[in-house]
Amino acid sequence: MNKKNIVIALIIGILIFVLPAVFYFFTGSSEESALPEPNIPTQTKTVNGITVTLLHATYNNSELQIGYEIKGGGQSENDLGYSFYNEGEPFAETVSGDILKLGDKHYYITTRTDQVRDLPETLNLTFEIKARPNSAEQHNISIPFELVLEKEKS
Repeated sequence: MNKKNIVIALIIGILIFVLPAVFYFFTGSSEESALPEPNIPTQTKTVNGITVTLLHATYNNSELQIGYEIKGGGQSENDLGYSFYNEGEPFAETVSGDILKLGDKHYYITTRTDQVRDLPETLNLTFEIKARPNSAEQHNISIPFELVLEKEKS
């Protein structure tokens, strides 16, 4: 082998073996980068092997939106349900939202309700996540979160 072939083989070896290792060790996890920055003080609770971290909340004249990370199973594993309370009084159970799969039994879920008419400027919110690992049972796992939200101005 002449010097030119050795240099070419070294360059190819670096491209094949070294660059992927550099990217693997020096770039952030795709799971972590998929999560939005928290806009509220985070709260974490673990119940029956399900860990929920409340990360994001917005409240305005048209909707209330809650974003949370869940480990231990999402909608398909636990049949999640939600309730919203203001000062202990229920005001919404109808929700929509999005699910972003981050890994095995690891998700970021956004839950929204548009049932916000007649709510005060300051919401003393209890957001309750209900789960049932077995679809034949009632929602027997309850994970409540308490937070105060100010209505955003449009």
